[in-house]
Amino acid sequence: MQTYEIKMKVPRELLMNLNKPLEDVEKDIREQAAIRYYKKRILSLGKSSALAGLTRFEFIDLLRYNGEPIFHYSANELAEINKDSDQLEKILNGI
Repeated sequence: MQTYEIKMKVPRELLMNLNKPLEDVEKDIREQAAIRYYKKRILSLGKSSALAGLTRFEFIDLLRYNGEPIFHYSANELAEINKDSDQLEKILNGI
């Protein structure tokens, strides 16, 4: 996979206030960007985990740690899921 390097300028004072090594700040920025893109449905779970530099399971743990839902469903999607589960329940109960 071809990769690109993205550089950003950050004021020295800001980095000093964070009181973290640069590697940790870079990791935090990557993870928060991945969470945001996943939350906005711009990237899938797999692509977001790759952006964060984590496995899918590690990214799911990161989502949980940050209080973010793992799955995002619209009202229509939830209604369809409920309808399907009702139909499945009828089939399983022999109705």
